[in-house]
Amino acid sequence: MDRDTELALLRASLDGVGADQPRADGAEREVPVEHYLDPARFELERRVFHRGALNLVAHASEIASPGSFRTLEVVGAPVLLVRGDDGRARAFLNVCRHRGAQVELRDGGQCKRFVCPYHAWTYRTDGRLDHVRHAEGFPSLDVSSTSLTPLPCVERGPFVFVCPEPGADVALSAGAERLVDELAGLGEGLVVFARERRVWRANWKLLVEGGLESYHFKIAHRDTIARFFTDTRSTFEVYDGNLRSVLPKSSIAQLGDRPESEWRLVEHANVLYNLNPNASVLVQDGHYAIISMSPVAIDATGIDIITVGRPIEEGPRGDKARAFLEANHAFTLKTLEEDFRIAEQIQRGLDTGANRALRFATFEGALSAWHDHLASRLGS
Repeated sequence: MDRDTELALLRASLDGVGADQPRADGAEREVPVEHYLDPARFELERRVFHRGALNLVAHASEIASPGSFRTLEVVGAPVLLVRGDDGRARAFLNVCRHRGAQVELRDGGQCKRFVCPYHAWTYRTDGRLDHVRHAEGFPSLDVSSTSLTPLPCVERGPFVFVCPEPGADVALSAGAERLVDELAGLGEGLVVFARERRVWRANWKLLVEGGLESYHFKIAHRDTIARFFTDTRSTFEVYDGNLRSVLPKSSIAQLGDRPESEWRLVEHANVLYNLNPNASVLVQDGHYAIISMSPVAIDATGIDIITVGRPIEEGPRGDKARAFLEANHAFTLKTLEEDFRIAEQIQRGLDTGANRALRFATFEGALSAWHDHLASRLGS
C-alpha cells in the first residue's frame, strides 16, 4: 500500500471518531432467508460464483521450490498444485488419465514425479505423462496428448489462485489485481506459520457476512477483541466486487494530536481484504491471516485459516517471534470461532419461519455492496 493511500484511509477512519452515532455508509437492506435455503440457488452460486472463478488456494511459500506440491479440494474438485522445474506454479485435476484414481494422496511435500497408486502411471511436475507400465497393452494411447488435466492457475505476489473448471477463460479483475498488489507490499520472504481447517455447519454467505461489519464487535467479541476497537466505525471501498475494509482501533483517536508523518495504519487498525469468491486476508501488525472457504453443502462450509509471518530464526529472538505468532494465531482462531458459532446458530434458525428476511443496517453498507456483486454475478 502506498503512503498516500495509507494516509487517506487513516483520515477517513479518524473522521467522526468519538461520535455517538455509527457511521452510515449505505441504505437499509433486506436479504430473503430463502437465499440461504434454496438448493437451486446454492448450486448456481457454487457453479457460477465459485467454480467459474479464480479461487485463492495457497500462499506461494507453500510451494516455494521446484517439485514442491500441495493437494487441495477446490469447490469439490481434487486439485494438485505444484511448482514446476521451470519455477512456474501449475494446477491440475488430481485425477489419473488411466482409470481416474487420485494420483497424489499426500497433503504436500517434494517430489520429481507423481506416481498413481492404482497402476503406477507416472507424471512429471509439468503434468506430462512420463511412464506407463506395460505400455504395449495400450496400442492406441498417445502419450504426448495424455497429460494431467490442467486448470487455470495464476500466481500474483504471495498468492496462488486456481479455477477448478478445466479450460475456463478466467482472469483476476483489475480491482482484485490492485488489492493483491497492496498485499504483496507487506513484505517478501513471509511464510505460512500455522494452519487450521474445520467444516462449519452454516451457509457460506453467513460466514462471509460475519467479516464485513463491525456492528457485532462490542457484543459477540466482548471477551476477545471488543476492547481494542471502536464501535461501528469501520470504512470500506469496493473494487470490482472485492472489498477493502478498515477496522479502526480505539487508539486511532490519539492520532489527532500527532503529525501525519508518525501515522501507521497497522498500529491503529486492522485491514481486511475480501477477495472474491472465497478468501479474506486480515492484515495486522507484523503478520496476516488468510481465511479461505469452500461451500461443501447448502448448510456446510469448509474453512481454512492460516497465519503468515516472517521465518523463525534460531535463538532467543526466534523463540520470541514464535511465541508472538503462536499467540496471535490462537487469538485469531478464537475470535473467528466466535463469528462462526453464531453463523451456525443463525443457520439453525433460518427455516423456522421466525424471519422472512435478514436485515442490514445503514451502517452495514459493505454487506449490501457484497450482495450486490453476488447478485450481478448470478445474473439476478
